[in-house]
Amino acid sequence: MIDMKLIKNGLIFNNNKNFEKKDILIKESKIADIQYNISENGCEVIDAEGCLVLPGFIDIHTHGGMGYDVMNLKYQDIDRLSCFFASKGVTGFLPTVMTASIEDMITAVRNINLSIKNKTSGAKIIGINMEGPFISYEYKGAHLKEYIISPSISLFERLIHESGDNIKMVTIAPEVENATSFINHFKERGIVFCAGHTGVDYKRAVESFEKGFSHITHLFNAMAGIHHRSPGLVVAALERENITVELICDGVHVHPAMIKMVLKCKSADDIVLITDSIITAGVEKGKYNFAGKEVYIENGVAKHKNGVIAGSTVTMIDMFKNMVQKWGVPIENCIKMATSNPSRVLRISHKKGSISCGKDADIIIIDKKMNLLITIVEGNIVYKV
Repeated sequence: MIDMKLIKNGLIFNNNKNFEKKDILIKESKIADIQYNISENGCEVIDAEGCLVLPGFIDIHTHGGMGYDVMNLKYQDIDRLSCFFASKGVTGFLPTVMTASIEDMITAVRNINLSIKNKTSGAKIIGINMEGPFISYEYKGAHLKEYIISPSISLFERLIHESGDNIKMVTIAPEVENATSFINHFKERGIVFCAGHTGVDYKRAVESFEKGFSHITHLFNAMAGIHHRSPGLVVAALERENITVELICDGVHVHPAMIKMVLKCKSADDIVLITDSIITAGVEKGKYNFAGKEVYIENGVAKHKNGVIAGSTVTMIDMFKNMVQKWGVPIENCIKMATSNPSRVLRISHKKGSISCGKDADIIIIDKKMNLLITIVEGNIVYKV
């Protein structure tokens, strides 16, 4: 018997354009129909009266949450993490691997690959993000200096193999040795090359875009700042329409004024909301180990002993609320930043990131105060208040 669900009476963000009061018919894992007054016969009805029906959030940059670190999780714990993410509106995510020993990175991608094969019961793993180890010593952030290396084709080939060909993104500092030859070798493999953890100057940043970099890892964070005689990567990225940028909109990593500046410089279609969340996301207090160092929470901020911010403690629904309610960004733009934009970066917009017929039924329902009520992943209700 075909599993059919019918979402009725909600305001649907239809095909990333506008809100319409229509019904959504879900058959098995796909969106089968979107129109007025679809028959309820044979369907499990979900009443979304007075609510907004959105595509599910896609977090392309997260290291974990709720006490779980993706660097050392077996399937059972990754599955629990996926349920935590689903409870925050996430329907798809990329576990993000930190700079670590070769053995630890290989173990991480193996475990994530196994979890992809076994399938998670919450948010779906849609690939792996490698945030290192090919980054700048000077702008390493929370990454361990002793494991930073120049881009290595042989190592990355091994990581790809151990991941089951699931690596979708890799962060590289454009100025490091071998960056260009590395990209040339892998550019036909469907991997997104991200510039980040870098002190690259403006001229070289522009050149890097021509050589294959198309995305910026957490804009402003762990990179050279803007100077009127040395604009650097930030300005190079802001002035180009075909370069997408990540933003951590927790009010800590990037000042709201800088976020507003980005919104004036970049199209809403080129901005991707990420959490960059770590083991401490969703946890109120305590001390944890992240990236080989002790991390503690102070006023909702995860820090190392030296005061350096270790990563965020926010979730996707938190940042979505911040953007709309605190900083007055139009909700239509925020939806794109959390759904269709990341799907386009990952080149999966043909199946995820918007509510349209034929796509995966990855849907969330929120009330007018932006409280999450239901998360649906590929047609299955995986979270409900």
